[in-house]
Amino acid sequence: MRNRSSPQSDPAARIEPLAKLPLFFDLQGKRGLVAGGSDAAAWKAELLAACGARVEIFAAAGTVGDEMAELAHAEKVTIHDTPWHIGIFAGAALAIADCDTDDEARAFACAARAAGVPFNVIDKPAFCQFQFGSIVNRSPVILAISTDGAAPILAQAIRRRVETLLPTSLKGWAALAQGLRDTVNLHLAPGPRRRAFWERFVDRCFSSTRPPGETDRQAVVSDMEQLCHMAESGSVALVGSGPGDAEMLTLKAVRMLQAADIILFDESVSRDVLELARREAKRMLISTVVARETPGGAASLRDAIIGMARSGKRVVLLRSDYTVTSEQAAIELSALTRRGVRCDLVPGIAAVSALSGEVPSGEMRISSYGP
Repeated sequence: MRNRSSPQSDPAARIEPLAKLPLFFDLQGKRGLVAGGSDAAAWKAELLAACGARVEIFAAAGTVGDEMAELAHAEKVTIHDTPWHIGIFAGAALAIADCDTDDEARAFACAARAAGVPFNVIDKPAFCQFQFGSIVNRSPVILAISTDGAAPILAQAIRRRVETLLPTSLKGWAALAQGLRDTVNLHLAPGPRRRAFWERFVDRCFSSTRPPGETDRQAVVSDMEQLCHMAESGSVALVGSGPGDAEMLTLKAVRMLQAADIILFDESVSRDVLELARREAKRMLISTVVARETPGGAASLRDAIIGMARSGKRVVLLRSDYTVTSEQAAIELSALTRRGVRCDLVPGIAAVSALSGEVPSGEMRISSYGP
């Protein structure tokens, strides 16, 4: 079984350490510089042009390769028949160079840094302020995959796998979402109803194998109109985290974690499990919540959870001992239901089942709804 770390020492952490922060530059109409006319430089120039940048190439006469020349012929880039120099950086959003030597790379990096322009020297990570990842393009949906330079071939292999998972129709659905965003924000306030709308939208997106048509658009608008008139109501999900290995969570458990507003968890829940939760969800140790309430143990915790749900929050109570046979889970389910709270039980896999390789009817769900 994998070694797991407990989140109790830092319960507020929502993400494990990152080698680099993934960012997406808006380059539409902005000036992008590329020093060099090689094929490697041409690929970077083509990427900038695809983002709508005004791409300027600085390369000595006779050093421009065929691929760069083709970009210029297609009017995607402008070529200046001169090597780069310190006067080119003013007003640039990004600067990229293909340098033969470390000395030239160092000089380019120093000049760009002095001008306050982010820079990248191709295949020389010591002289880069940012890196390019492998790209999955379903624009406006864009995925960038990075291994922090450790294994570019691995990043390319991951990209190939992801390409097979994302339908080409995703591009059309993302464009529809982009077009509806302002209307949705106008009619649905931030909170459960707006999130419910987008969850329905995503379900429609991934259940379709074609780009959305007018019928799909009307159905999505109808969803929004229905939600406008629905009263907001919270819910509670009793979710079993299993033996601690995030890979042994049921799909239903992952969906609950990714839809939660508040996650209450015990000390035995691993960081790997919490890493799968919605980033914006508030996370609290159960013992911390109990300590803040009046003495009463389970009863005071239950009252706190009911208060959260009645305020419209989707609450997940995440414990390792919530399994199919858990008596405690059954007690909580019954108590919450009697108080009129909409409640789901999503059992986890018991440790003994995990060790033996037996998986109970994994997606088994017990749902109860209060009056």
